Amino acid sequence: MNERIQRLRKELTEQKPYVDGERCKIFTESMKTTDGLPIIIRRAKSFYEVLDKMTVWVKPGELIVGNMAKNAKSSPVFPEYSAQWILEELDGKPYRWEDRPGDKFYILPEDEKIVRECAEYWNGKTLYDYVRKNLPKEVNDAWDAGVTDETWVCAAGLGNEIVDYKMVVEKGLEDVLTRIQEKKDSIDILDPDALKQLHFLEAAKLGNEAVLNYSNRLADKCEEEAGKTDDPEYKKELMELAEICRYVPFHPARTFQEAVQSIFMVLLAVHMESNGHAISLGRFDQYVYPLYKKDIEEGRITKEKALEIIECFFIKCNELNKLRSWPDTEFFMGYQMFINLAICGQTVEGKDATNDISRMCIQACRELKLITPSVSVKCFDGTTDEVLMDALEATIEHKGGMPAFYNDKAFIKILREMGVAEEDLVDWCPDGCIEASIPGKWDFAAKGPWLSIEKVLEITLNNGKDPATGTVFRKPDKDIVASSSMEDIFEEYKKTLKYFLDLNCLTEHINDEVHVRYDLNAFRSSLVQDCIGRCLDLVEGGALYSADGGPTAGTISAGDALTGIEYLVFDKKILTMEQLLHACATNFEDESTTPTGKEIQMIMKNKVPKFGNDDDYADKWVVAIEEYVGHSLNHDYKSSKYGKGPVPCCFAYSQTPVTGNISFGSRIGATPDGRSAGEPVNNGVSPANGSERNGATAACNSVAKIPTIYDQKGNIFNMRLAPSTIANQESRQKILDMMRALFDKDAEQIQFNVVDNEVLKEAQKRPEDFPDLMVRVSGYSALFTSLGVACQNDVINRTEVEM
Repeated sequence: MNERIQRLRKELTEQKPYVDGERCKIFTESMKTTDGLPIIIRRAKSFYEVLDKMTVWVKPGELIVGNMAKNAKSSPVFPEYSAQWILEELDGKPYRWEDRPGDKFYILPEDEKIVRECAEYWNGKTLYDYVRKNLPKEVNDAWDAGVTDETWVCAAGLGNEIVDYKMVVEKGLEDVLTRIQEKKDSIDILDPDALKQLHFLEAAKLGNEAVLNYSNRLADKCEEEAGKTDDPEYKKELMELAEICRYVPFHPARTFQEAVQSIFMVLLAVHMESNGHAISLGRFDQYVYPLYKKDIEEGRITKEKALEIIECFFIKCNELNKLRSWPDTEFFMGYQMFINLAICGQTVEGKDATNDISRMCIQACRELKLITPSVSVKCFDGTTDEVLMDALEATIEHKGGMPAFYNDKAFIKILREMGVAEEDLVDWCPDGCIEASIPGKWDFAAKGPWLSIEKVLEITLNNGKDPATGTVFRKPDKDIVASSSMEDIFEEYKKTLKYFLDLNCLTEHINDEVHVRYDLNAFRSSLVQDCIGRCLDLVEGGALYSADGGPTAGTISAGDALTGIEYLVFDKKILTMEQLLHACATNFEDESTTPTGKEIQMIMKNKVPKFGNDDDYADKWVVAIEEYVGHSLNHDYKSSKYGKGPVPCCFAYSQTPVTGNISFGSRIGATPDGRSAGEPVNNGVSPANGSERNGATAACNSVAKIPTIYDQKGNIFNMRLAPSTIANQESRQKILDMMRALFDKDAEQIQFNVVDNEVLKEAQKRPEDFPDLMVRVSGYSALFTSLGVACQNDVINRTEVEM
């Protein structure tokens, strides 16, 4: 890092995250004046007002500019999505923001007054309120019991989008505005849909104009700051930034710096419009490379300067932040915005797409050691070992599992099966954590209620009743104790799974309808094909591609639990079904039984085979669950957009639980995999903590058995590497060879944590001494000390594996 980058990074890491009341005040005041107009027009007008009136600032030394709050790392507030939690948490229920055990935020008295007033205005008429009021009792019961949860997309806005940055860079927003006008001119005013279409187009026009106006305001600010400085070099820099902001994103970018500034402006605006998260960047190295190459050839830029611009861009991405409710924060611990940036992969011709920008993004990871953007290396047969080794060594230095590695072949196969056009396949990108999207053509790469897979098993084993709440969800066809085989139990489990999958599909249909009524966002829609052509918002079916499906948690743990039942009850006959269920019901604490509860738990933990050891006896139950859930989602359920234009409009499997494995685990009692009540379930498709006994290759072989064809929403594989596995070049090459073998079997992804446990434990004791310690939490990286203790322990308890 040069001096500029060191200083900007230091300022970033020392900045506390605040809650900023400015956006919610401007937005609320605007919405009060537009009552009666179509919601898409109201939100577009409010978006314009926010970008027109909010504070803009330029920090000394920045090469990329723009802000979403009065301070870096501060979060705007979006009370129209949910408000009751804001009032409760301001009153300390369960925590005030500055007192949280993780993801703390601070707030100044003047902002607290504004935020409280806005939350009081919106309370009772938010998107979240309307969703919960419209859900049937069965769904709300499942939500309250911790079986399912839809908070992330109704209380916190829709996300997981990749808009068409390539188009913005190559054509500018002037092209968007031209297409909007051409579409307006073609509409027959007597068409019954004409008025609705014109409302969409007018809102899209206003949204694009809002962004251009904001960019000009930044230019004004740069000129204002230039007038205050006596430093000729800084003055020149500011005047160049002013010129850039006046030119892009309206016009096509002429230079590499203009391209990157244009991208950040759009990224920032989409977040500000829609309370977004996981607004990702697509194949960044591919669409900025032509301008970089042109600048290099014409002597306008050096490689060192290009790296400096990229690192400034990465720092700006880390300034974006999002305040979530505490219950929602428990699913997304670590101040993450889930801005994924893809590099490498292949061209349409099947050649290696790695270029200088790819390598600079890897270098920026290595040098900056920041939590975002999540750099993702797309790997295929033509990706060289040299590039992969560079990325692996950057991961080791970063320590937070970044870059992560993704399998081109597996995702292309999945998307081809779903009906994605052949010419679009190589451009797939991970969005958010790992969800597969086609940039500029897909709506929401992940969207839908969570489902706690092992909680569903617990309910099944209790004859359809949740032991924590007493709610009976479905009565079994056969009492579970009377089961004469594992097939009987699995059949009941599948029926219970179907019951909750049905509820989740219904929930998402209702959620979509509420979003159509109250949450249309025309700017982001105008940057995705073919919303302008169809005159439809993304939530109405404007995109070319769409598929629903929310995250799941605990599939591997549930498979281990089924293995425990088979081994202990039916094969070895160590326990009766009554004994096993009693041990779980008493959390393995009944010492009066023979064997005792604790002895039963030790047998479950240490004697029963577990997923992650390349043992078909255990792995087959994970595969069976995966096959049932994945096939059901792909084939039995249709999204609300089905038949309205997008394809395929099915549901898809997501095993990207972020930190939901901890939150959901806290709502599950003891289970036959040996888990105590309240402990986390496994993360993603990673083996459950402590269960890997046969090394890294065996763990990979188990994961490779998972049928990924259903998993467009992705499955996360975390691996903790023991120090010996990264000690030298030879051992690192073995890791790459293992990864290639894993990807040959259609596994989707792998990411590595390389921090020694003793370091993590010391950081728990003395967090002030480890301010920059990074870890890979799930499909993202986070500062270890920003996490709550439960999340820290989950990382610590993951098995360190050796080759």
